[in-house]
Amino acid sequence: MVKESKRLTIPAPLANEWLTWQCTMVTGFLCGAIYFPQGEKHLGSATASCTNEGNVKGALQLSDAALQVLDKNSEVMLSQYYGAETQHSCNVVACPLWVENVLVAVVSVMITPRSESQQQALLRLLKWGGAWIKNLAQQNPSLSQSDPASQNTQNKNSFSLALTKTILKRPSSHMAAMDLANQMADQFGCERVSVGFRQGLSVRLCALSHVASFDYRTQLVRRIEAVMEEAVDQNAMMVHPPLDGQNSAVTRAHVELADQPGTGAICTIPLPGRSGLIGVVTLERLPSEPFDDEEVALCNSLVRVTGPIFDLKLMHERSFRDKAIEALLVTAKDLFGTAYFKLKIAALSFIALITILSLVDGTYEITAQASIEGSVRQLLTAPQNGYVKDVMVQAGNVVKKGQIMALLDDRTLQLERLKWQSEYNKIEREYQQALAQHNRIQLGILKAKIGQVKAELLLVDEKIKHTQLKAPFNGVVVSGDLSQSLGAPVEIGQVLFEVAILDSFRVTLEVEDRDIASVKAGIPSKLIIAALPNSAIAISIDQVIPIAVSSGMRNFFRVDASLAENTSLLLPGMRGIAKIEIGQRKILWIWTHALFDRIRLWLLSVGL
Repeated sequence: MVKESKRLTIPAPLANEWLTWQCTMVTGFLCGAIYFPQGEKHLGSATASCTNEGNVKGALQLSDAALQVLDKNSEVMLSQYYGAETQHSCNVVACPLWVENVLVAVVSVMITPRSESQQQALLRLLKWGGAWIKNLAQQNPSLSQSDPASQNTQNKNSFSLALTKTILKRPSSHMAAMDLANQMADQFGCERVSVGFRQGLSVRLCALSHVASFDYRTQLVRRIEAVMEEAVDQNAMMVHPPLDGQNSAVTRAHVELADQPGTGAICTIPLPGRSGLIGVVTLERLPSEPFDDEEVALCNSLVRVTGPIFDLKLMHERSFRDKAIEALLVTAKDLFGTAYFKLKIAALSFIALITILSLVDGTYEITAQASIEGSVRQLLTAPQNGYVKDVMVQAGNVVKKGQIMALLDDRTLQLERLKWQSEYNKIEREYQQALAQHNRIQLGILKAKIGQVKAELLLVDEKIKHTQLKAPFNGVVVSGDLSQSLGAPVEIGQVLFEVAILDSFRVTLEVEDRDIASVKAGIPSKLIIAALPNSAIAISIDQVIPIAVSSGMRNFFRVDASLAENTSLLLPGMRGIAKIEIGQRKILWIWTHALFDRIRLWLLSVGL
């Protein structure tokens, strides 16, 4: 809530100068404005405004963000659009400035789109740069241009602004400390101004006004450092001689320094940082010029304004080791803090799962396609050219040894046999006549012809016998279906049936080429047939055939295995899945090794 008694009015030139300086420190700055509350929920017009070279029109966005700050009593980060014809995206950051829990001003800045961390850094910069407004309000909350003392106060604040700009431009904390010491010595008529920074529990002198270098071993430097440590230990601003109403404090080091020639009045002010005191500023005057309340208050405000700047410079000048340690601490805080609790629980659960999987062993099994084959298989082919007369079996039928499976048409062979039988009878009659006539020469010729005809008859009888295709043993017909081919011609050597034995089987596995290196003879495995998914049949690897087979998009090696025991439920031609047990491996490796193998092969293929 904004109270009228705390309302602050700053001359427009001073406010514009500060805003212009502040915005030059912001990357991607578009425009900005300063507002002073006129009531509990009301903002007056912008006291100061600033735009970049593009003259961006963003007054509406700036005032809207400032009103939200007034409504929420906290800083605001918004994503907005600006421009009449072409809409451009931007971020608007608004920062409230408080004095004793009272809102005294609102700074609103429009920038090009930035990340959340960069917007937070801009908020810190605005707060640090706006510290002079807070100090001004603390010194004189009713300041205005019509006040007779306003010119003097304006000069002091101009000095504060100029000093802050000078320190910000310096690349190192040492050079900034030199400027602070020199300008404060000139401004307040001091004989000597010293700036020191903390190093652990002690304070080391960094700069002396109007002195380029000094010896750390001198007694004067040691006394000044003792004065600084005395103020740091008590965490208080100390003035010697003490002011009226000043709290009692141990000033032994101040007294010793005041006894030195050219020194009599001392004002020691701790330099604040983001996490405590970072250093001390000590001002020394002649005994005839003691510090009064107004000068002490002004010095204190200057030191408080410059403290965050020195803190930022010292933070950037730290060693790589210190920066790494702080980054680790911040990361640890983010990691083990309460932010993103659900995400952290999920991440911890995932890490715990990965840890368990990397420690627990499991059985590593290789999966391969498998098929059942008879250990003995025989092909039945057409013994001669002919035609299919009749078929008794088809693929899948169980047959017994000697069972007729099919008949070929033998009419042509029967006619040929009849022909040779007639020829045999004719020659037999001629042989009888020659025997009656005792024609020995004719008998020899006819006897030879009779032998020839008998051979032809035997040949025809064999061909007639082979027209009956019989099962060679007890088994099952694996392939061959001639039931739809009755009367169809067949040629000699044509495969008609394939018969496999029933009481002896072998298993053929198709192992992928990426897994074949782990497969060896004698490894126990199990087989699950698609037709018998609830039964696992034990098998044993017999032989790895070292010849790759390509089929479609697959490359595999053939592996022969034998059944541990025969079962009547198996039939040749059945297919299923075989699980080859290689041994114990970590579960995480079992689940991920195939993926990592593919990645390594891909990296090798691209030349990495």
